[in-house]
Amino acid sequence: ASEQNCLKEMLIIVSGLSIQDPRERPADKQQAADLKHRRFFDEQSDFTSFINLWNWAEQTRQETSQNQLKKQCQKDFINYLRIREWRETHLQIAGALKQLGLKENKEPANHQAIHQALIAGLLSNVGFKNQEPGSRDYLGTRNRKFMIFPGSSLKKARPKWLVCAQMLETSQLFAHTVAKVEPEWILHY
Repeated sequence: ASEQNCLKEMLIIVSGLSIQDPRERPADKQQAADLKHRRFFDEQSDFTSFINLWNWAEQTRQETSQNQLKKQCQKDFINYLRIREWRETHLQIAGALKQLGLKENKEPANHQAIHQALIAGLLSNVGFKNQEPGSRDYLGTRNRKFMIFPGSSLKKARPKWLVCAQMLETSQLFAHTVAKVEPEWILHY
């Protein structure tokens, strides 16, 4: 991540993936929650959605009182306690990185840099869209066939190549937290 000049973004993503997703979807208010959460979406990356949510939470935290932040989180279907846990985890990892002499980038990293860094750690979670007519699945490492999780911002886009944070099997194998990547980024590793 430091080679790609995206340590700041990786810190947000890694700490975000280490906690339960703070976005809530109550059964009786799923559509309203999805509308509120849509502002965090990125059409190319669910990982970037973590960065967008983090930036919103940090800006809101800095501009309001703790009580106002709690109310805003509740209004926007965001779990306040998970946001706090995310921030605490972020601070712990940042402290460890500082002790190692690693410094966060000052300028925001671009999509390519962030996702090349992710591929380095998630190489076994790369997939290629199945080219068979009518197929909606992806082919991954070890001949795994999987689909993009329906809650992903990339579900409709169906990129040719993708990387995901994890694979979960329910009724079938689903890729969770997905991003569009380019094959040359993968070949780099």
